[in-house]
Amino acid sequence: MGRKNSFKKLNLCFKKDDMIIHIHCASHGEYLLSKKLIENLKKRFENHKFLLSFISPSGYENVENDLFDCIIYLPLASNKNCVKFYNIIKPTATFFIKNEVWPNYIKHAKLNGSKVYSVGGNFRTNFLKKLLKINSGIKQFDSIYTLNEKSKKVIESIGNKNTIICGDLRFDADISKLTKKASDNISKFIDNKTCIVFGSTWREDEDIILHYIKNSDRKLKYIIAPHEISNNPKRIKKNLGDESILYSDIKSNTNLQEFSCVIVDNIGMLSALYNYSSISYVGGGMGKKGLHNTLEPAYFSKPIIIGKNYQKFEEANEMIKNGNMISISNYNEFYNAIESLIDNENLLIKMSKKCKEYFDKKKGAVKIILNDLK
Repeated sequence: MGRKNSFKKLNLCFKKDDMIIHIHCASHGEYLLSKKLIENLKKRFENHKFLLSFISPSGYENVENDLFDCIIYLPLASNKNCVKFYNIIKPTATFFIKNEVWPNYIKHAKLNGSKVYSVGGNFRTNFLKKLLKINSGIKQFDSIYTLNEKSKKVIESIGNKNTIICGDLRFDADISKLTKKASDNISKFIDNKTCIVFGSTWREDEDIILHYIKNSDRKLKYIIAPHEISNNPKRIKKNLGDESILYSDIKSNTNLQEFSCVIVDNIGMLSALYNYSSISYVGGGMGKKGLHNTLEPAYFSKPIIIGKNYQKFEEANEMIKNGNMISISNYNEFYNAIESLIDNENLLIKMSKKCKEYFDKKKGAVKIILNDLK
């Protein structure tokens, strides 16, 4: 239904002579990593209106409306729809975020006078070889700002030489703060004690984590945010017993100092929770689900522990070499990593410092893009 209303919304929001910047994201994740770029584009193009389009409901339903004059689902990329789309609006510039390549939209945008850019993509040859139409779209971009050197070479081999390495937009992103109520709850719970945040955990991670929590004599505070929240928070609470509490069960009169573990049973808090940790554990690497976002704790300069399966994740490989992340393969290694960080404040401070240095060194993608834009 949302996609059917897109043309109606465009007609309501824009006039024929409006100057427009069109940003397209697949989902909420792409929007978040491009938000800093969008904010800067708004400053540069003050006399333009801004259109944001999505494919996924996760983006459409969770975006901040105040940045945009219109938010839509991108209509299906038929010739009929593309003609109709650009009969309503004539963007000055169109930005496709990350790996979004829509050949028909790119072609029609350029036919209607728009510059078209690809921003922050991580392109792989094996993926693109199977999608010849994608390659035709890639050739049409006015500029392509890639994540890394490998992507640049892939794009150039396809035939687009207007390629610049900008780096990872995520390093320029700001992480939203907790609401005051949530911040107060978490602060009261931690009560100035050492806190370990376990984020985006799966069963393989939790087997190790829960064993440690149940057998440790230390007076620590723990926050567990499982990746899937359907039944997992209640399962974890049942395993840990009365010393744990679901975040949704916290009331204004709850004495949070009675609990050693808060189990997060909502979506949206985790990234900001890392700021409250002394040590952060990022899940996904103990099994084969895929390591989750390690840049969120790095943003807050927290020592990071992950599982053993991280080799496909460039930032994890870099952070392990950098010295602000530890990879563990089993319970004993996990135990030793946690204990050494708790007992050795100098190590904890050193890892935190290395984390900040790494993160600061990686910033700058937005500046590179803005300096290059014609």
